[in-house]
Amino acid sequence: MAFLTIAHKRCECIGCGLCIETAPDYWWMNANGEAELQRIVRTREKFEYGKGLCQDQARLMAAAAGCPVNIIRLG
Repeated sequence: MAFLTIAHKRCECIGCGLCIETAPDYWWMNANGEAELQRIVRTREKFEYGKGLCQDQARLMAAAAGCPVNIIRLG
């Protein structure tokens, strides 16, 4: 099974909820009103990293492209 790397900079999240609406299997809203990756596999500096299924690539790309503060990256 192939995976994509999801990088998310939660500390700069403004809580718009677009990523949660677009890919609810990958993000949830925490008590501080910030979107968080559901399954973080590692953290490096300000980014949290998770894995996304290649079959969800379109939804993940839409979440990254639609993020108003550009804090989601796919690799």
